[in-house]
Amino acid sequence: MIIDPTAEACDLARLPFCEAAKGRISVNQAKFTDLENVEVIVDAMPFLLSRLTAAETIQRLAARKDEPHLSDVLLPMNSAIGVAPRDNLTSARHLSEVNQHLLLLGSWIGESVDATAAAWLPARTILPFAEFDQLARHYLENGLFPTSFQTSFSKTGDGCFATLGLDYFAGQEIRMTAPPDYSPSDLRQCLAPIIDTIATRGKINRPARSTGLNEGETLICTPNDDLQFVDIIIQRGALDSIPPNR
Repeated sequence: MIIDPTAEACDLARLPFCEAAKGRISVNQAKFTDLENVEVIVDAMPFLLSRLTAAETIQRLAARKDEPHLSDVLLPMNSAIGVAPRDNLTSARHLSEVNQHLLLLGSWIGESVDATAAAWLPARTILPFAEFDQLARHYLENGLFPTSFQTSFSKTGDGCFATLGLDYFAGQEIRMTAPPDYSPSDLRQCLAPIIDTIATRGKINRPARSTGLNEGETLICTPNDDLQFVDIIIQRGALDSIPPNR
């Protein structure tokens, strides 16, 4: 969702797209007859834009509304424009090309309407628009998956953490057990390459071991029976076997 105070009153079929978007976006005005949805085509890929009221925006972000840093980017009257791949792209949404176009479209819309923030519902994340735009452009330029926007993680117990958002791309989330002295930034650094691998290459589908980011660390990966989760333990100690191929 692209958060914009004026979105509730805008005409989606006539958005004043920024210069970078002109020539690459076409609007299929015949697809929907109402004013709440419109289909746009970006480089032959169809996406759905939806107009959300302030009440609908707040409702969808309810799980994050108590976070203090949101007060500067999410105001009571902020409406939004929803952006999603169309049905025929759903099965390909894990592909980098599709995901990059989705975020590129979000950047263009936000730039066009002077958005205040961007939200990613699968991971329940929200960022100031400028920060989202920077991440999206970095992703487009360098191919580095934007883990801090499209995934999140939370503590589930002593030394135990779980991701949210990976299911959108791979149908699998991570449950990680870390040493007690690991900080949230340590965890994010450790999770980033694993998240990138799962999001872009698919599920970890069998037990595996690999070296960690720090010297002497071993990552022990064990997917559960239905592959909806992969349990990863960070163990300090030498790697005692060659990691199997995924």
